[in-house]
Amino acid sequence: MSINRTRIPTKHLFHAAGACLALALSLPASALEVTGSFSGWWDQPEQQNHGAIITISRLPSGKKIAAVYWAHFDDGGEPTWMVGQGEIEGDRIRAQVYEFDGISFMQQHSPAGDFGEVVGTMDVQFTDCLNGRVMFDTDTVGAGEFPIGRLTDQPGVACSGGISDDFRPDHMPREFVAALEPTDAFPDARGEIEFKMRPGRAEFGVQVGHLPEGEYELRIGGEPRGAIEVFASDDGTAGRIGFRSPAVPGTGLLDFDPRDRMIEVVANGELVLAALAPEQGNFMGRGPAPFQGPDDGRFETEIQLASDGVYPDGSATARLEMLGHSTRGQPAMEFDIEVRNIPSGSYPVLVMGVERGQVEVNEIGAGQTRGELEFRFPDAAGMMHFDFDPRGSIIEIMEGATRLFSAEFPDSGTDGGFGMGMGSGMGPGMGHGMDSGVTFAEIGIELDNAGVHPAGTAEAYYEQHPMREIFRVRVANVPDGTYELFVGGTEQGVIEVASAPRGSHGVIRFGEPPAFNEQTLDFDPRGERIEIRRDGEVIFTGDFPN
Repeated sequence: MSINRTRIPTKHLFHAAGACLALALSLPASALEVTGSFSGWWDQPEQQNHGAIITISRLPSGKKIAAVYWAHFDDGGEPTWMVGQGEIEGDRIRAQVYEFDGISFMQQHSPAGDFGEVVGTMDVQFTDCLNGRVMFDTDTVGAGEFPIGRLTDQPGVACSGGISDDFRPDHMPREFVAALEPTDAFPDARGEIEFKMRPGRAEFGVQVGHLPEGEYELRIGGEPRGAIEVFASDDGTAGRIGFRSPAVPGTGLLDFDPRDRMIEVVANGELVLAALAPEQGNFMGRGPAPFQGPDDGRFETEIQLASDGVYPDGSATARLEMLGHSTRGQPAMEFDIEVRNIPSGSYPVLVMGVERGQVEVNEIGAGQTRGELEFRFPDAAGMMHFDFDPRGSIIEIMEGATRLFSAEFPDSGTDGGFGMGMGSGMGPGMGHGMDSGVTFAEIGIELDNAGVHPAGTAEAYYEQHPMREIFRVRVANVPDGTYELFVGGTEQGVIEVASAPRGSHGVIRFGEPPAFNEQTLDFDPRGERIEIRRDGEVIFTGDFPN
């Protein structure tokens, strides 16, 4: 193969580029989507000391682009390298390969220097998040191919091969629901598309009805993405197809972005239903709250889940808290699940038999493990969308088909009852009670970032009830590890920060009297300086109000 060489200045390299709905999936256009989670070091297991560094980046225009740095050896056995740069097409990187020469060690930058030239092409195709294959064709080292295997990944970044991998933890969740419009050939057909995107998870579904039974092709942006089987139902006929990132049994991998794409349902080449999907959708959590609480919108209930004995040293708690009303007049509420001292891994959390998320348990040092799953309404970065009512429901934490912990969450009602339960699946706990008309005080501040970890955030909250005081400090988006909490210059405890699909976070809780999983609040944070340090270095600081 002969390649026409084109010289490119080095600095300009990156600017060159009700019935039972049955589900049946056909092979998608690609097996996965190359996302930022594929960045890292990749080994050539069949060659000695060869490998590649792959970087997935985004240009200011928003377009993704890939760079592949290929470390190899020339015919004389001297180490050398080439760089490939190109676009991403589904599960592939299609790159031009550049070689650089004529540059000496620590040579001064030369704006007019042309040291790089195109010497061929390179395709990198991935079979999953750990394996791929490189095909190259150059006029310097010839043509060939070789497998690659992942050596490193990015801390705190999960890889599923789906589009959720590129959704940043600090982005607000979005969703849309839109109707599919019937064509003249099928005027009675009905269809709907639904899309949800949140940190660590994305879902897309298409359902159709009032169509003849049979198989229908789904096309997204003109590409076939699967088949919808339409069966008889109580209301006529119905069918559905679903995609998710990360994928779960019963769904296909959402390795494409349906937003701003034409969605089409086709039968034997004839268009049945169609619609242009919205470009962005709406922020999630702007609809009605999962449930209505007391008039003042404040209560808190926390229980300990009973262990089924699989991990005798393990423990789990569930906490529901209403935080008052948001600026839009809606109640603000949080629901948290915390698990400690069970093996590291992902554990599904079920509420009345429905999986609501997975708690990621990680090591926190000294032989301890911890994981937390947080839901909030209205939505907040780093927390999952809260759209269910846990009150009076059975809460279960599972490992496969094995139940590890369970309890019936108290039905707090809407009278402002305040229970700090110590229940173990035996109904409401033994906590303090208060009327909905009692005095309640709350103070909250965002601590200032000292600049050590610019993306990090920290908040401190204090609540005073007639029979109880609460103080909490939360930290997010900082490296995993142990952080010391100082109040008025005195160390009061440590915050264990661990990674999760929605970003790293940690929290320390105090109470007087203390509830389960709280330390004793034997100091008054009001009017004191709050500092979060690591190894003596201040990471966050702020003066807590009186």
